[in-house]
Amino acid sequence: MISVDEALKQVREFVMPLEAIERPLSESVGYALAETIVAATPLPPFDNSAMDGYAIQTEDVARANPENPVWLRLIGEVPAGSSFERPIHSGEAVRIMTGAPVPSTADAVVKLEEARLRREQVEIHEPVPRGKHIRRKGEDVTVGETVLEKGTTIRLQHLGLLASLGRKGIKVYRGPSVSFLTTGSELVEVGEALPPGKIHNTNGLILQKLLEGLGITPRNLGTVQDDPERLKTLIQKSATSDLLLISGGVSVGKYDYVKEVLQELGMKTFFWRVAIKPGQPILFGRLNHRWVFGLPGNPISCVVCFLLFVKPAIQRMMGTQNPQHPIVHAILQKGISKSDGRRHYLTAILREENRHFVITPTGKQGSGMLASLAQANAFIVVPEERNSLETGELVDVLPF
Repeated sequence: MISVDEALKQVREFVMPLEAIERPLSESVGYALAETIVAATPLPPFDNSAMDGYAIQTEDVARANPENPVWLRLIGEVPAGSSFERPIHSGEAVRIMTGAPVPSTADAVVKLEEARLRREQVEIHEPVPRGKHIRRKGEDVTVGETVLEKGTTIRLQHLGLLASLGRKGIKVYRGPSVSFLTTGSELVEVGEALPPGKIHNTNGLILQKLLEGLGITPRNLGTVQDDPERLKTLIQKSATSDLLLISGGVSVGKYDYVKEVLQELGMKTFFWRVAIKPGQPILFGRLNHRWVFGLPGNPISCVVCFLLFVKPAIQRMMGTQNPQHPIVHAILQKGISKSDGRRHYLTAILREENRHFVITPTGKQGSGMLASLAQANAFIVVPEERNSLETGELVDVLPF
């Protein structure tokens, strides 16, 4: 049995990004760049006005004051999207809109509300510093500047920059094709009547939605009874997938066949069993060209293992350099104790109170406590070396 950190280290080291593909810019959010973006054009591409106002020469208004204002002759207008073809001369002004190119000999813009227009004459009451309200060509991005490094995960706020640089599409690492199946003779599908001794297949629904939350449309291979041959048949249907998730059947029970069947099919196992609660009997390996996770059948164990190990594996396949868990810190509202050396993840309710995060464990803890999972929006992390966490202590929290 290995530690959580060692298991996660292996996932990060062994799983590599998939091949690069070209995606439209509008469909690139959430993907990692497979290229470094270098600016081929400056931003802004030309000197432009930061305000609606008047483009002027600052020497003309150097001695302007309220008692002796300067009058400049208005000779034209520059709307955004157009240009002013001739330079302005001393004693002249051009009305200009935000974003419009600044005429070639103008060196400042006077805000509209700081000037007065009377009969095609612009009245200015004070000096204006050179460069006032002008956004200079290249002041944001210069030609040849690296703006986004390879491996950067594209976020919504990157789109404006990339679009401004003229990029219609970008190279990103493609998302993995993912198949999943659930095992257990006790399972019936959600919504069906429950015969004696049966339970509903909640993990299939949970895995579907967890994967969709990462932008993946998975293939559901279905549910299989605890039968080695049927299990083998379903696993073989995942042959074209990059990743296979199997829920249930990975522990040491009499009818837990997943590990045995995968070994018969030739899977190389990297780890099986991690010092974690819930989720100890998690399996990770490589079967031909696809990665395989055997996830515990209990719902909370399944969710914990997905967040800790499957999600980073998917992020690595999508090109993320070093996927990290979104750990936050919160003040514990109720003390916790444990008696083993495993890392525990406890369902909890995270909220903000007086500008601080506070966290309260749900009333019942256990790998099958679906009501606790329904109440929770986070897991409290109890480190391996700690037997207790005290009320009021600042603790690590994994939101979900």
